[in-house]
Amino acid sequence: MRTGWQPALTTMAPSPTDEVGDAELVRRAEGHATAFGPLYLRYRDRVLRYCLYRLGDLAEAEDATSAVFINALRGITSVHDDDTAFRPWLFRIAHNEVVDRYKRRSLRPETALAAADDLVDPGPSPEEAAMTVEAVGRLRTLLGGLPPRERAVLELRLADLTTTEIAAVLGSTEGSVWTAQSRGLAKVRDAMGVRTGSVRVNA
Repeated sequence: MRTGWQPALTTMAPSPTDEVGDAELVRRAEGHATAFGPLYLRYRDRVLRYCLYRLGDLAEAEDATSAVFINALRGITSVHDDDTAFRPWLFRIAHNEVVDRYKRRSLRPETALAAADDLVDPGPSPEEAAMTVEAVGRLRTLLGGLPPRERAVLELRLADLTTTEIAAVLGSTEGSVWTAQSRGLAKVRDAMGVRTGSVRVNA
């Protein structure tokens, strides 16, 4: 079921914390749970889209995203103290959450994140949500024809993770990630009828 604390598909306007590194925001969250809000606002849309790519259902993706951030808050003290650590750590939680849901394929009861009751999280309009879900649906159809490894790499790439971060999430090497990405992109291009070299994905 849905919790009262749900991420939106829309992108928030820049806030003063946008110039603050992840490591500093993690330190603040370790000191007080309510300080976790800026990390949630920074990554909620990326995590939601990743869950939506994987699960294909907006309601379940929202529930999964809530579970990811609940688990992230609970384990925040285990994050290494540098700006490159939090994002792959967060998406490893998201990856594991999706894998668990594939195994269960049913929603588990969620506990509301009481420590973040004061977060303001306006949802998207029905039109915006419908457009986003439709676009994701088309992309999922393309990705669905790929081998699992290639699909996993491209889904994480679409969430804006770097090669190094994807390797950390999947427990792989950067070379393996590059190979899977190249093969996956080639197959997606073929399916779309796009000429090689016309689609670029940055490292």
